[in-house]
Amino acid sequence: MTNLNFFEFTKTDFDYIVKECMLDETYEKLLEYKIKGYSIVKMAELLNVSEATVSVMISKLKKKIKRIL
Repeated sequence: MTNLNFFEFTKTDFDYIVKECMLDETYEKLLEYKIKGYSIVKMAELLNVSEATVSVMISKLKKKIKRIL
């Protein structure tokens, strides 16, 4: 999987990932924004965190997803 298509999920995939990774509300929103293709800048604005924080959160999210897939 490349970074460009890593977050191409269906609604069923999304629901499965949220449940199996036990994502909290913030990470669930982050996953939704990634699937929708939002930029890091936009995600940082929506989540009210820094761009650096979003990058760290994305890395953690990827690791969680890779563990369940």
